[in-house]
Amino acid sequence: MDTLTLKAGPRLVARRWQNEASDSRVDGKVGRLGEAGEAGRRYGATMPTDPALVVSALDGADGEGRRALEEDVTAGAHEWLFTHVALDAGVTLGDVFRLLDACPILTLVFAREYAVELCGEARFGAVDARPREPAAAEGIEYLELSQQWSLDTARSIYSATQRLQLHGVGFELKADAPDYRRKRGERIRWSVSLTPLRELLSLPLRVNEELCILEDDIHAKAFGNEVIKGRHPQVTLGQVLHGVLWELSFHGGPQGREDVRNGLGEKLAEIEAGFDEPVSRNEAFEADDQPGFDAMFDDFGGLTTRDVGAALRQIDDHANVARWLDRTFEGRLVVKAQYRALTGREFRKAFRAATR
Repeated sequence: MDTLTLKAGPRLVARRWQNEASDSRVDGKVGRLGEAGEAGRRYGATMPTDPALVVSALDGADGEGRRALEEDVTAGAHEWLFTHVALDAGVTLGDVFRLLDACPILTLVFAREYAVELCGEARFGAVDARPREPAAAEGIEYLELSQQWSLDTARSIYSATQRLQLHGVGFELKADAPDYRRKRGERIRWSVSLTPLRELLSLPLRVNEELCILEDDIHAKAFGNEVIKGRHPQVTLGQVLHGVLWELSFHGGPQGREDVRNGLGEKLAEIEAGFDEPVSRNEAFEADDQPGFDAMFDDFGGLTTRDVGAALRQIDDHANVARWLDRTFEGRLVVKAQYRALTGREFRKAFRAATR
């Protein structure tokens, strides 16, 4: 299977195998991968430094009469978007933008992710907003592309299997960080969608091969939580580029990002000055849930809708709701007769339908 390796610099290098008995020889420089001949059409690829399109035979054979060949395909990177790629340890976010500059067609491919505007910002070079101390809870040690899929276990449907998610990974904590709910030795994951791009360019970029699959059925008790964990080491060059650009353009181009940052700063200032008061998510949606409570229950027994709503989310998917609530609230909460046979997942589904 075709693979690529992205190396610092950047260079995107394709590796393939050529049969030593083949008459096709690869020497010196060529303008296109196809001009190198058809022998051994198995590729692996790398991105090293100083963009140039070079094909070279490597010394040594694999014991089966084949020789490994490498070719720099940086300028034609758009032809390799659907090929598996590996990132070398020295690759930074800045290398990604230098790759886009070395292969301008890529900025058109990713125009919807503001690639042209972000590349323009990246050309001004990296800056450090503040010292990144290993002991500081706020620091980012490297950027990571993680893999998170969704699975609706009720219908066995997978979704969101293609896009990699970019975030910052903090230094290993030297002490507990209760404000971030992290303990000594753990790391904090940071959103970077509002971070100025130039502050991120010098950070190493890595792909996390661990795969996390989350429950996607909103009526399941485990909704939004991990239900399966595994490894998925194969990602494509296109996924890497899209994952980076999608996150960095989440709020639009550079100006859109700054507008959102400024707006959040103003709102925070209003809250700190006492001119505005934040509300919890539960408070914000409490009124929207009221029709569901009215439709599903005969008597609340003095309980609040917030207490009942929190309890509903704790009932196992296959547990009988009426019996669970009767036991938990000692008979104070009365479910209407037509809903007393429903399980946790069935009840939450009916409740959600009643709120619409």
